[in-house]
Amino acid sequence: MANIIKLEIFGPISTLKRIGEVMLEETPHTHYFVRDVSDGQSVRVFIYEDRNTAVHSARCVTCILSEYPSTIRLEIADVGKQSGFRGSQEPDEQPVYEQILDFILDFSKQYGLTVQERSPELQEKSEE
Repeated sequence: MANIIKLEIFGPISTLKRIGEVMLEETPHTHYFVRDVSDGQSVRVFIYEDRNTAVHSARCVTCILSEYPSTIRLEIADVGKQSGFRGSQEPDEQPVYEQILDFILDFSKQYGLTVQERSPELQEKSEE
């Protein structure tokens, strides 16, 4: 089952623009691309793969970062396949999904940004 979280980040525009650049440099992604959508808006996509060769399992995490002129919207989805035995991950090893989420929350806290989880009701209204 997919584990998806949708966040919206508010704060100073210069700091918001740095999130994508810092994620590109600091997080261990396997694939990345950026596309300008319109004036002042771009989309960055990061794909992460968490491999555990000892138990032959892998998970894929996708992070879509939409940069708007005054806000950042993030969608982080842990939708990859997993094989091997359940509970085979090392107890002290944090999953990539949680590492990405922790990175975003730590960055936001460090630079005084406001992070809000987007509820389904707000998503429907903003898409209209």
